[in-house]
Amino acid sequence: MSENLFQTTGTFTPDKLIADNAIPTTAKGIEVAKGEGFLKRGTLMGKAADGTYKRTGTKETITTGEGDSATESEATIGADCILTDDVAAVTKSVVSSGYISGNFNRAAVILPTGVEIANYETELRKLGIFLKAVQEY
Repeated sequence: MSENLFQTTGTFTPDKLIADNAIPTTAKGIEVAKGEGFLKRGTLMGKAADGTYKRTGTKETITTGEGDSATESEATIGADCILTDDVAAVTKSVVSSGYISGNFNRAAVILPTGVEIANYETELRKLGIFLKAVQEY
């Protein structure tokens, strides 16, 4: 009796997020904030005032001081990394990872509705994240 030692354990479908390997692709651990919802791989993320990561371009309220002297200001989350995997940060924060350097397909980076990737391209270049157009074929 022979045993089948070959079996399919999963599949891989390229998503065209990573454009090439001319610049080393590196990642870091991040904590995606509670309430961010279901986020897809390729979502552009930024660091919030509390140290968690939220979608780039979203607004947050920052409170400084205490008691009667407390003041509130609104800030927009900037760009810091690109989410490496799908996450579900609905009812609790989720530990994941984000790409902090590499060449990425500009059309595959996910942003909130109405936000253009060109608004963050210079900021991303300073971080070591480079965007390029990828030929569809």
